[in-house]
Amino acid sequence: MSQPGINLPPHRPLPPDVRKRLRRRVVGGGAVRAPLAAAAAVVVLAAGGAIIAQSTGGDDRTAVTPPSTTSSAAGSQAPPVTGVSPGAATTDAARCGLGDADVRFTLLLAGRRILVTRDDRFCELTHTTISKNNPAVGPVPLEDGAAAVLWRSGSGVLIGRVPTGTGHVVLDSGDPTGTGPVPVSLVEDLFVTPYTMVGLSARFTTSSSVVFAGIDVAALPTAEVWAAPREELPPGDPDVARCLDLALRDGARWVGDPLTWRPGAMSGGRPDARLVLHDQAGKTAYCEFSLARPFLVHEENAARQGGESFEVRYVTSRQTGPGPGDGHVLLAGTVDATRVGGLEITDPQGRTLPATLRDGTFIARFDQRHLTATDALLEGFRVRVLDHGDQPIETVALG
Repeated sequence: MSQPGINLPPHRPLPPDVRKRLRRRVVGGGAVRAPLAAAAAVVVLAAGGAIIAQSTGGDDRTAVTPPSTTSSAAGSQAPPVTGVSPGAATTDAARCGLGDADVRFTLLLAGRRILVTRDDRFCELTHTTISKNNPAVGPVPLEDGAAAVLWRSGSGVLIGRVPTGTGHVVLDSGDPTGTGPVPVSLVEDLFVTPYTMVGLSARFTTSSSVVFAGIDVAALPTAEVWAAPREELPPGDPDVARCLDLALRDGARWVGDPLTWRPGAMSGGRPDARLVLHDQAGKTAYCEFSLARPFLVHEENAARQGGESFEVRYVTSRQTGPGPGDGHVLLAGTVDATRVGGLEITDPQGRTLPATLRDGTFIARFDQRHLTATDALLEGFRVRVLDHGDQPIETVALG
């Protein structure tokens, strides 16, 4: 499903699980105070929210400052910026077309590094993309010009300048469903958020006043105009890279080294495939595609079922229409590739389908199953395991 070029949207709607989490959170204006003295180049990877710093050799020094935060009285949450690195790694600056001395600091967010220069230029690097601000598009003033939106990155991170003396910032989503304030970081004189939904408004608390400003996200320049995002794919399978890029930017902590992951079994084809990923060390994940692009990525389930030669590591269901038969159940997991040549899975209605196998993984999707909210998804399923000569090895009842 590799596609040439890239067409990132100006902002991405919150996934349902994120929306649920945000409804339970009240966001404080986390203040990040990082020393901005000159520092040697470092390579900093934000992998699922965990910051990993590696020296690039020579006399380079690792210099990552974790953010110190303040939170509102009603609740707290770690802000989006997970760290600030003075300057930039030499390799990052070169990819962005910047000199080491140009970069004021590097912002670290889940799955993203954003280089900020001393003259308000920006460059965002993710696992698969790079985007830089268009110098022909200037800041967008807010209210009376005391604050401004400076840039929206290719992945949708909004960066703006706060009024002088701001010590606290709150961004409200304006969402009538009760999402409330959204994650925001205050880094020196900048506010930073990866959530740029319509209806966003800001409240800046300065030493002398409180400044309110509405942010008309829909009226901001598009990502194509402001950020010109493009793909720079790492080595390996492009679809795997795109899936992991999405997972990293969503804060997944299970990814580890993204270059170790490989494609496994796939269910369906364009545009709505389901792909098993594996890290060659026993871990799996599951990627859903929509319109031939990664849409959601899931970690394997903690609870597993199986037999001596296979293991169901992920099971899910989805109601796709209003009727009782408009849905599907998807099962995926791993097999002992040296022993297993095929899996035949029978659902509770007695239909038998062969699972798709690849590289020690399997996946199978059963459409039009009657689904209810109380279903135990694996109850009534039966798996018949065949060897490479199509002879049965074992039959296991799930549930």
